[in-house]
Amino acid sequence: MKRQWPTISLRSVLIGVNLVVLILPLAGIQLMRLYESALVRQTESALIAQGAFVAALYRSIVAEQGTQDWLAMSREVNLSDAQKENRWVPYLPSLDLATSDILPPFPDGVAGVTPRPLIKEIRQRMLPVLKDAQLVTLAGIRVVDPWGTIVASTGTDVGANIAQTEELAGALSGRAISRLRSKSELVEVSTLDSISRTSTVRVFVAQPIILHGRLIGAVVLSRTPPNIVQALYAKRWLLMQGFAMLLALVVFMSWVTFRMIARPVSKLAAEAQAIAGGDISASDAKKRLQRHVPRTKEIANLHAAITDMAERLEERTAYLREFSRHVSHEFKTPLASIRGAIEVLQDHATTMTNDQQQRFLTNVRADADRLARLTQRLSELTHAEMSDRKRSRVSLHGTVAEVCSRFTSKVSIDLSAVDRDLQVWGDAASIDAGLETLIENAIAHGASDIKLSTHWDKQTTKLFIQDNGSGVTPANRGKIFTPFFTTRRETGGTGLGLSIARALLHQINAELDIVNENGPTTFVIIFPSRID
Repeated sequence: MKRQWPTISLRSVLIGVNLVVLILPLAGIQLMRLYESALVRQTESALIAQGAFVAALYRSIVAEQGTQDWLAMSREVNLSDAQKENRWVPYLPSLDLATSDILPPFPDGVAGVTPRPLIKEIRQRMLPVLKDAQLVTLAGIRVVDPWGTIVASTGTDVGANIAQTEELAGALSGRAISRLRSKSELVEVSTLDSISRTSTVRVFVAQPIILHGRLIGAVVLSRTPPNIVQALYAKRWLLMQGFAMLLALVVFMSWVTFRMIARPVSKLAAEAQAIAGGDISASDAKKRLQRHVPRTKEIANLHAAITDMAERLEERTAYLREFSRHVSHEFKTPLASIRGAIEVLQDHATTMTNDQQQRFLTNVRADADRLARLTQRLSELTHAEMSDRKRSRVSLHGTVAEVCSRFTSKVSIDLSAVDRDLQVWGDAASIDAGLETLIENAIAHGASDIKLSTHWDKQTTKLFIQDNGSGVTPANRGKIFTPFFTTRRETGGTGLGLSIARALLHQINAELDIVNENGPTTFVIIFPSRID
């Protein structure tokens, strides 16, 4: 047996598809932003490491001098115990594009004090090292004395004082500090090798230089972080793989949408056209639905509704065809009798006796009365099937008692088993007409005693009508509700009474049926529920 997958709400499918389509670009944008922050953090980490080596070089040069010389070019600051004791003092990167402020471009320095002889010696020894390092690291490096005057630099600002900058102010107080600043100018380039120069921000890292618990200077490093395009170009093969995966996901989502929505809808439209064209029957379409249930609930419900509607239309068409045949037959017989009687009277009226003429006229009248009854019953049946009855609270005992009071002179009726407090949802006129038809039918079949009783549970309320008439044979049980079926045709029966009663009750969602084949005839009217 083929496995049937559970149906999924069409709304859930569409929401899921739209969420995936929405999340993908948003996730891409967020990932790009995170990647840009990672590039900034990576640049900051590199500058911190380079700053540590520059500080170590500066410290070693100063330490080679005499105690008086380096003491003269140092000053006391508020340092942590770890800095004073030369223990581990890690400096972790902290910049983030999302949370860190971007300061204005790095300001130009002001004129500094005249450098001491020791400073000149340090400059001569450090400048070649800084220039060589810059060729590889691409970082701008400035080394300052304890008062903020640039001692050595990869630029042309040696001798300027930059103590007023936020980064250096923190470093000269004994704290390492990192900042993001706008670039003073942008360079237009066309090659990917230099595309990082077009970045709008620059990373600055300032670190104090400590020797024996005293501040002997600071180092300021800066560099433009790699541009996101340059970084993406470096990862182009990984990006191509990601694009391929994204393309595969889009194709997969399109396939899912096609399988769960587009194809079932197309099949449904094709089946509806086939049913309308008479190529397949509604029952065949329903069997196909049972074998291949659509994955979405809405499409499955729509398919079932269309096939049910088509099936009912087919049943209705078959009913109308059979009904028309019965109507034609029922009308043809009395019309043929009337026509024959008229022809006889036209041809032999002068030779007939008065009694013979009256007999033919009586037959014509009887057939005309039968046609009138048929017309009236057909009108009642049409009205019963087409009318829209509004349901309300109905006292079942009160309605039953009202109907039975009309027949007390013709038949004995027992209402003792009818619950006096029982109420149902229905229409009093429909219940009245249906019950009246059942009692008339019982009387027509020789009933002298009729007993009514009720029974109810959580789902239904039942009204039983039992009579002691001639009963219904097992062979006729399945035909009694068929229009024009009657066992009293010779006495004027039309075979429409029970059909009309069932149609009237059906309009208020009640059902009429016969419950026994042997013994006293018992009909039952089933109401959907009772009212407490």
